[in-house]
Amino acid sequence: MRRLLAFSLALAMLPALVAAAVNPSLQSATARLAPGAILLDRVLDLADSPALDGGPGTPPIGPARLRQLAFELEAAGGPAAWPDVEALRDAARPGDDPTLLPLALIDARIARIQGDALETGLLRWEGEQLVATGAGDPTTTQPLVAAALLRDWTYHGAGLRLILRREQLLRTADVPAATLALDAGDGLGFRALALDTPFLVRYASRGVKTLTLRATSADGARRYARFTLDVRDLQAPPYDTLWPLTADTPYGGAVATGEAYVYLAPGHATVEKPVVIVEGLDLDNIMGWDELYDLLNQENLLEDMRAMGYDAVVLNFTESTDYIQRNAYLLVTLIEQVQAALADPGQEFVIIGASMGGLVARYALASMEQAGEPHRVSTFISFDSPQNGADIPLGVQYWLDFFSGESADASHLLSRLDRPASRQMLLYHHTSPPTGQGQPDPLRAVLLADLAAVGDYPQNLRKVAVANGSGTGQTQGFVPGEQLIDYTYRSFLVDINGNVWAVPAGNSHIIFEGLIDRIWPLNDDAMNVTVSGTLPLDGAPGGSRASLQEMDESQAPYGDIVALYQSHCFIPTVSALALDSADPFFDIAGAGDLLAHTPFDALYYPVENQPHVLVTPENKAWFIDEITSGETAAGDPLPAAHASLASWPNPFNPATTLELELPRAGRVTLAIYDLAGRQLRTLLDDRRPAGHLSLRWDGRDDTGTVLPSGVYLARLTAADETRWRRLTLLK
Repeated sequence: MRRLLAFSLALAMLPALVAAAVNPSLQSATARLAPGAILLDRVLDLADSPALDGGPGTPPIGPARLRQLAFELEAAGGPAAWPDVEALRDAARPGDDPTLLPLALIDARIARIQGDALETGLLRWEGEQLVATGAGDPTTTQPLVAAALLRDWTYHGAGLRLILRREQLLRTADVPAATLALDAGDGLGFRALALDTPFLVRYASRGVKTLTLRATSADGARRYARFTLDVRDLQAPPYDTLWPLTADTPYGGAVATGEAYVYLAPGHATVEKPVVIVEGLDLDNIMGWDELYDLLNQENLLEDMRAMGYDAVVLNFTESTDYIQRNAYLLVTLIEQVQAALADPGQEFVIIGASMGGLVARYALASMEQAGEPHRVSTFISFDSPQNGADIPLGVQYWLDFFSGESADASHLLSRLDRPASRQMLLYHHTSPPTGQGQPDPLRAVLLADLAAVGDYPQNLRKVAVANGSGTGQTQGFVPGEQLIDYTYRSFLVDINGNVWAVPAGNSHIIFEGLIDRIWPLNDDAMNVTVSGTLPLDGAPGGSRASLQEMDESQAPYGDIVALYQSHCFIPTVSALALDSADPFFDIAGAGDLLAHTPFDALYYPVENQPHVLVTPENKAWFIDEITSGETAAGDPLPAAHASLASWPNPFNPATTLELELPRAGRVTLAIYDLAGRQLRTLLDDRRPAGHLSLRWDGRDDTGTVLPSGVYLARLTAADETRWRRLTLLK
């Protein structure tokens, strides 16, 4: 199957595909005329099966297309003994050994109705049924050979094993058994591949590799299948310890499970200075240590933390799409285990919640405080988390809903959007049947009530929010109600519409137009959805998803899907910063006292919109600064342990306030520098007592000259410590 939509770590839009039915009487006739073959004309073949004819030039495919092939063959009358598509998907999940990659093979024979079968009298219409006349075989047959790795990427290219298990061999009865050989693209050529036996592969370089599987029948006939493998790394660093976890507290009658990867700093034999990192929404629960490491080590963040002596403790949920409250109690269990692992019973640590993980951490910490349980967390960092809700264009949700009956992957993605966590976070969730307004699922109200019951936010720590969305009002490039997806196809056999518009700003507007108009009229489908009273979330400032662009780049055999814009808002900036405004275009940079609008103690946001949970050089500095500022000695409150430097608003115009915490009396210097290291302004150079101090910078240098827009650095030197803070001046 060719992908029509896709989501990355953590949320990916996958294709919606279309089927056309031929009367079952034709299938029974074909069974007599082409014994053993599967009549593919029972479905509209968007997986483009004829191209996979077993020839040496067959195109390489990936797991999504293989799943769609299996889905279409099953719908067209394939063997009932084949594993269903969900079984193929489940087999892709990483097990204990990330170097073992599962392979699947379809080796079948398909039949197609001859294009002139009606004209030549091989078929005739009887009412609305096509029937074979008996004058000859109205079909042509061909091999269908397709193989793919069910997980087509690896971080262990220098030494991995591929395995074709017997249950992943999908062969029709009429296809003779064959000996298998595989050319892994590693320079060794074809080597024998045995069922249920690991096949060793070693690559010397990263990149996408093309592999070729060859099936040789007893008569010497050969059939080929080609597929790809993305070698992302030759040898990813291993974690040091794995902590299996089961929550001590149930939610809704069940407990969450998961695991924590412990990645120690150099020289540490056990956890000494932990930073707990909570994963976000992983729709297929397919991310293991390798994927999480790759995500967390953007800009070398994880390794730089380790070089500074911090141990990473990364929480991975067994089912990340479960109730947020249920997974929060798993985090509570992990927090208690971290506390038990520390030699110093008073030592505090930092928690970072990425995306959904920020909501999980918020509930976990607040519930511990409400229950009187010490969490010993000094700083909670929420990284582009949907504290006030998330957005997936409602029109895209209805697009998936409309086409889900024709595509295994579209149906699966829709089922993921209908899981508890998605329903709790989405500000607008599709309904069946569609309604005329955008509204959240009732589970969202339950989550908000449960958060309120535990105090809404934790209080006994420093709370920091980092957004990927613009704080200066920059949009995603389109206005409310503008068309996002243009998908129109016309042919003799079928007409297809799959058009999507952004939600409007209050007024009534269409957001989805769906049509499958087949030559067989009993199978027509249509759905149009118009809504009103919505906030223009799709184009609002926020951490973005490029799912529209990914849809455009996919190739659909029936027509061309055109994305009129690349990205949509996924986490509105006002949500990531938990601002007390429902306006997604709230003037963040212009707010006089931004901290008065949020429960967080510090807010960080970029000028331009960025992809969701992207680590940049800018926000990496924010993370490092907050982590190091949050480090405390045993039993000491934060201000008495270390000097700290914060600022608000940031970005700013025309002035910003710098907040200093001084652990003891002494000489204090606070100066402003440009990125070239030139000192521009001295705000303070004097002896000061311990405690809190606020200073205002008006964007001028020591001569009184107003500085231009740009990024500047504030440098605090106090108590033998140095703290830096990036400041963005906007004009």
